[in-house]
Amino acid sequence: MTVPVEQTNDALAYTPDLGREVLLGTAGYAGSHYRILQYVLTSVPLGNTLRETARDIAAALGVTEGTVSKGVKKLSAEGWLATAYSIGVVNFYMAGPKVFELAEKRAQEEDQPLATVSHLPVRHADVDEG
Repeated sequence: MTVPVEQTNDALAYTPDLGREVLLGTAGYAGSHYRILQYVLTSVPLGNTLRETARDIAAALGVTEGTVSKGVKKLSAEGWLATAYSIGVVNFYMAGPKVFELAEKRAQEEDQPLATVSHLPVRHADVDEG
């Protein structure tokens, strides 16, 4: 059995801003799909694999395994989740490319200064005012 090396990138952390972007990006999805996605994204750092089965996720969220299966299929097809690896017929998931694109975009925006200040030269009067 081979397990892929996990890539942890502290610069691409799951922040409240990224969570908001994910929320807005999945606004048209079923609530259970959003909950599944959030469960995966908040359980492990971005780039790491959630080592829980669909049965574990279903039990934690109070939904059926079928609901998790349908949700994971849609989220994977749309790029929100990715299959990290499989053991037999059991898949393990991680954040998908869409999440990483949003995280990279947020990281780039945070690197930009909010404003640039330029100081203009001030002329001093040599004459006393009186």
